[in-house]
Amino acid sequence: MNVFYSTFHFWLMEFESTPRSVTSVMRNKKENAILSNEKTRTDSSRGLLRWLGLSAGALLIGSLAALCGDSSNLGYVHVDMIDNSFSPPLQRIHKGGTIVFKNIGRNPHNAVAVDDAWSTENDFGSLNMMGGDKASVTYPEEGVFPYYCTFHATPDQRVGMVGTIVVGNVEYNPQTAKKAEPVSEWTGVTRRVPSDYPTIQTAVDAADPGDMVLIAPGVYKEEVVITTPSLIIRGEDRNKVIVDGEHVRGNAVTVVGADGVAIENMTARNAVLNGFFWTSVKGYRGSHLTAYNNGDYGIYAFDSQDGVIKHSYASGSPDSSFYIGQCYPCKAIIHDIVAEYSALGYSGTNAGGELYLINSIWKNNIVGLAPNTLDSELLPPQREATIWGNIVLNNNNIEAPFVALTWPSFGNGILVAGGLRNHIEKNIIINHPNNGIVMLPNLQENFWLSHGTVVKDNYIAGSGRTDISLSGPISMGNCFSGNSYSTTIPFGLEHFSGCDSPIRYMMGGDMSMMMGAMAMMMDAKMGNFKSGDYKTQPIPEAQPEMPEDMKASIKPALTPFEDHSYLIEKAAFHPDAQKYLAEAKGGPSYVGSVQTVVPGGFLAIVYHIFAYLLPFVVYASWTFMAFLDMHQKKENNLGWTAGIILVPFLGSLAYHLKGGSTLPGWLRKSMLISGGGVFLLVVLVAVALIF
Repeated sequence: MNVFYSTFHFWLMEFESTPRSVTSVMRNKKENAILSNEKTRTDSSRGLLRWLGLSAGALLIGSLAALCGDSSNLGYVHVDMIDNSFSPPLQRIHKGGTIVFKNIGRNPHNAVAVDDAWSTENDFGSLNMMGGDKASVTYPEEGVFPYYCTFHATPDQRVGMVGTIVVGNVEYNPQTAKKAEPVSEWTGVTRRVPSDYPTIQTAVDAADPGDMVLIAPGVYKEEVVITTPSLIIRGEDRNKVIVDGEHVRGNAVTVVGADGVAIENMTARNAVLNGFFWTSVKGYRGSHLTAYNNGDYGIYAFDSQDGVIKHSYASGSPDSSFYIGQCYPCKAIIHDIVAEYSALGYSGTNAGGELYLINSIWKNNIVGLAPNTLDSELLPPQREATIWGNIVLNNNNIEAPFVALTWPSFGNGILVAGGLRNHIEKNIIINHPNNGIVMLPNLQENFWLSHGTVVKDNYIAGSGRTDISLSGPISMGNCFSGNSYSTTIPFGLEHFSGCDSPIRYMMGGDMSMMMGAMAMMMDAKMGNFKSGDYKTQPIPEAQPEMPEDMKASIKPALTPFEDHSYLIEKAAFHPDAQKYLAEAKGGPSYVGSVQTVVPGGFLAIVYHIFAYLLPFVVYASWTFMAFLDMHQKKENNLGWTAGIILVPFLGSLAYHLKGGSTLPGWLRKSMLISGGGVFLLVVLVAVALIF
C-alpha cells in the first residue's frame, strides 16, 4: 500500500506539472474526438470516430502508465541486496549507466568496490543501509567492477556477499578462486596471540587449515575475518579474551565460506552487527562463547549447515541472541545456552530440517523463541525444527532493544510465524503476558500459514491471554497432547486436534492476536514504543570457563552434527526444570481473547474493537436482520436459511443484496457499508502503514 500511495501521489504531482508536449497531445486528441462527434453520422465517420477514440484512449492510458511509474527508477538498473546476497550477482549496463542498489532484506548491507574506487556510502552517506534504503552509483567508464558487502563478505571478493558490474562491451570470464580444503585433525601447530602475532587477524592470516589460534587474555579492538577452513580459534580465558567492536566495527568475528571452523572460550561485544558470525559454510562449532550488546545478532549462523552451538551466552541484541537462518536441512544443534535481554531469544528464519534447540534457557527477552518464515530470505518456508526440553521464562522485557519487525512478538514464550511441521515438546513455559505457545500466520510477499506442528508434554502457566493459541483464519494438521495448561484458544485444541487422534479437525484460529500484532507493528513503525538501547543493556556476569578436559580436545569442526548426535538422543526435560517450576510465580490463565495484546495502547484498543470485535457485531446484525425479514415475509426458504447459517457473512450479505429483502434500501446499505466499511478501512490503514 505504501507503494500504491507513493505512486498515486507522484502521479498527482506529475499531472499538475505535465510538460506542454504531453498535455497538448492529450488536448488535441480530446478536441479531435469532439470534432468527430459533430460530423455527419455516416458509417465511415462512425468508424473514424471509433478509431480516434481508441487512439486517444490508448495514448491516455500509455501516458498515465508512464506518469504512474516511480520516477526515481527511470533510466536505472537495479541490484537488490537481500540477506545475504546481491540479486542479480552479475549485472551488465552501458557506459555511463547507473545502478540503484536497494536493500530489500532485514540486515544492514552496502556495496563497495574491491579496489575501493566507489561505494554506496558516497551517495547514501553511510555504509549502514537498512531495509528499504537505496543508493545510486554511476559508471562513466567501461570495465569489470567486482564489489562486496563489507558486513557479509571478504574484501578480496572470494566468498560471501559479492557481485560484479560489467560496463560496456567488454569481455568478462568469471573465475572462481581455488578454495582451501578442510581437514579433520589438528595439525599440532598453535599460533599464539599476542606472543607470536600482535593481533588475532594476523595469526588467522598466517594459519593453515587445521591450525589453532590461541589468544591470551586482553581486549582486542579489531574485526576478525576468517577465510581459512578448519581453524580452531580459542581464548585462554572465556571472560578475559574479548573482541571489542567499540560500536564502530561491523562484526567481531566472522567466518566467511571457510568450512569446519571452531570458535571457543571467548567474548565478543559492542559490534555494530554481530558478535560471532558464520556464513556460507559447512561445518561450524561455537562453544563457551559470550556475546553481548551487539547491534544485530549475538551468535549467528547463516546459509550454513552441519553445526553446533553449545555452552554459550548471548544478550542485548535488537534482533536475536541466537540465530540460525536460511538453511534446509540445517543439521544443527543449539544446546545448553542462555539467551536474554534481546528482542528474540532465538530467531530461525527459513531454517529447519534436523534442527534441534534443546535444553537451553530463554528468558527476559521480548519473545523467547520465534521460528518464522520470510520471503526476504531464501528457502521459505521455515519448517521441521525441534524445540525440546527448554526453559522459556519471563519474555516480557519492555526495556529490551528491538527493531520494528520484532516488536509484535512481545510477551510470548514460543511463537511460530508461518512455520510448518515443527515439534515443540517437554518445555517449561512460564509467565508471558500474551501467550505461552502461539502459532500464527506471517505476511510478507506471501501469506504463510502455520501447519503440521506437534505440541505435546509442555508445562505452560502464567500466560496473560492463553497458554496455547492457534491464531489466524485457518490451520490444518497441528496437534496438541499431554500439555499441562489452563486455557487454549480456540477452545478444546487437545480434544479436537489430539496427536493420537486419527482425525485432526481443520480449525479456525484466534483473529484477536493477529489484529493485535498488526496494531503493535503500526506502533513500532510510528515510534509509539521506544526501543531499548542495545549499547546499554546489562553486562553479564562471568560465564563458566571451558573445562580442562574439553580444552584437551583440539579438533576442527568438520562433522559437528554427527559428533554431537548424542545430545539429541538423551534430550529430555531441562535439568533445572524442577528448580524453575518451584520458583514460578505465574498463575493460571483465564482471560482469553477478551484482553487486548500487551503492552496495550490506543491502537491496540482501536484494532481490538474495530478489527476483532466489530466483525462479530456485523455478523450478528446481518444475520438477525436477514432472518427477521424472512419472518416478516412469512417465507420459509430452506436454501437461503442454509446459506446464511453455513456461509458466515457471505450468506447474509448475498441475501440482503439478491434475496428479495423487503428492508428499505437505505437501511440495507447503511447496515452493509457501515460495518464492513469500517472494518476494511482499519485493515487498509494498517496495511498502508506497515507495508
